[in-house]
Amino acid sequence: MPMKISDKQISTSYNQLEASKKKIDDTAVLDLLAGAGDSSSKTKDKVLAELSKPGMTRDQQVALVQKGMSKTEKADLQKILKDGTVPMTASARNFIEAVVGQSAPSGNPLKLSLTGDQKNGLAGLAGPGVSIEAINLTTAPGGRLFVEDTVVIGKTDQSGKFTGKLPDIQEGDVIRLRARGADGSVGEWVTVKASGISSSDTRNAVLAIFRIGLSDAGGGKINVANINESRPVSEPGAKVQFTNTRTGEKIVATVNDVGQLPKDLKLSGKAGDTFSVAVSDGKSNTSFSTAVGTVTVPGSQSSGGQGVNLPDPAMHKDELDAGGKPRFSTKRFSGPLFKDGASFADVQQGQLGDCYFPSAMAALAQANPKAIQDMIKQNPDGTYTVTFKEYDWRSSKYKDVPVTVDGDLYVRAFGGPLYGATLGADKGEKTMEMWFPIMEKAYAQWKGSYNEIGNGGMSSDVFEACLGKSGVSKSISSTADATLWKNIKDAVDNHKPASAGTYGEDRESLYTNSGVYADHSYSILGYSEKNGVQYVRMRNPWGESEPSGDGKNDGVFDLTLADFKKYYQTFMSVQ
Repeated sequence: MPMKISDKQISTSYNQLEASKKKIDDTAVLDLLAGAGDSSSKTKDKVLAELSKPGMTRDQQVALVQKGMSKTEKADLQKILKDGTVPMTASARNFIEAVVGQSAPSGNPLKLSLTGDQKNGLAGLAGPGVSIEAINLTTAPGGRLFVEDTVVIGKTDQSGKFTGKLPDIQEGDVIRLRARGADGSVGEWVTVKASGISSSDTRNAVLAIFRIGLSDAGGGKINVANINESRPVSEPGAKVQFTNTRTGEKIVATVNDVGQLPKDLKLSGKAGDTFSVAVSDGKSNTSFSTAVGTVTVPGSQSSGGQGVNLPDPAMHKDELDAGGKPRFSTKRFSGPLFKDGASFADVQQGQLGDCYFPSAMAALAQANPKAIQDMIKQNPDGTYTVTFKEYDWRSSKYKDVPVTVDGDLYVRAFGGPLYGATLGADKGEKTMEMWFPIMEKAYAQWKGSYNEIGNGGMSSDVFEACLGKSGVSKSISSTADATLWKNIKDAVDNHKPASAGTYGEDRESLYTNSGVYADHSYSILGYSEKNGVQYVRMRNPWGESEPSGDGKNDGVFDLTLADFKKYYQTFMSVQ
């Protein structure tokens, strides 16, 4: 008995195929779908002619049929897919599934679309067997994430469907997704505001106030800069209001699609002015009554009139304006040198590209905190003396190199240190623990400037400079597993600092969605063995951003020895 199909055009095409015992192939499917895409303004023949035009993409064909398709015609096609007896090719089936929304068009497997709301997670369609990666752009500015720091939330099945979850999604969050093929190719971004999770959007946009830089442009104008253009200031579309606390003048700017403030943004003001900053996602804080904090336009550099004022190491060249002048000023910090001794958890890398230094200091704090406490002392006049070691080739011995610095640190517009700082919320000028930023400042002073130490280096050189023992650097890929494991255990068990560096940016694709970063240095904190599997405990000197798995975001994570060998190029320690 012929299948009961409601629409006359679809029924005629299908019954003819069934009677002639032909299959639904790429040609027959056009005739079948033309019957579904006809309408009062466009006959089946006209739809078929348009579907058959040279150069029509599958996406365009699907859109054309869907435009004229009624609910009844859609139900007929769904019935054919489910109960039909006429055989069809995989390509024809995919075409019909795409028309009724059961799969993505096979012509572009990386084209992604979302289905439904986000009440039960993220769901949608793409080509079969592709990975779906996503990032929450609402929460990302609060961490050290790039806009492409996605995580894989799932993989599409044979019909192109996927479901997945991101942690901590709330109503109204801005989520960005894309598909990635097995060859590493990616589709276009798809952005959605999460809905269906709760009755209202209660989470306001996050504003990374520490990424906002101000500088005096002259003529009563202030330049506003994104300090780190590769990381977002806030979510796309957020409104940021700046209020000059001296004049009361307000200006509102809109964050662009990559989370940045407009590059030509200027405020009215002068050097020394302070601006209150508030943000709104259009649902919360629409009156801008709640401020995130304040930012100040740098004036002349000053020690604040506190104690001895020593020359500071010059800034990194990236923090200079077009005329070669610093875009940031200094502030005198006078917090305690140590609060509870030296700990790896104290160390936080700043804007400077010297990851080898903070990763080395965190490793040393883990392995031998007393060595750090012995290296640095606070002088009666409020300055600090850090004693490094340097090899003297004439005597074949290490000699002491004392470096004395004051507590002036370059600061961001919100007041916290621009370069190395103590991890945590306390960045107060009188309360922040000082040992790590002082160690970094002294190292920059010794080597010549922040620019001299801020363009990459080796942790093994830092170990040597701190301990007066020869640094060790070994290729990981050319080291046998057993030997590498022995080297790691030897360093940890004998309280020798150790770190590992990843491959350069030429191999950046290796790190996609891994939570590990290219061209970066990590501390080695320890090791463990579980059920016969060997693990290396690592730490990102940012104090955050790591492979997912342990539910924390403190930069500390365990990698199997196999993954350690996969991602890391160089093992560093001391003899």
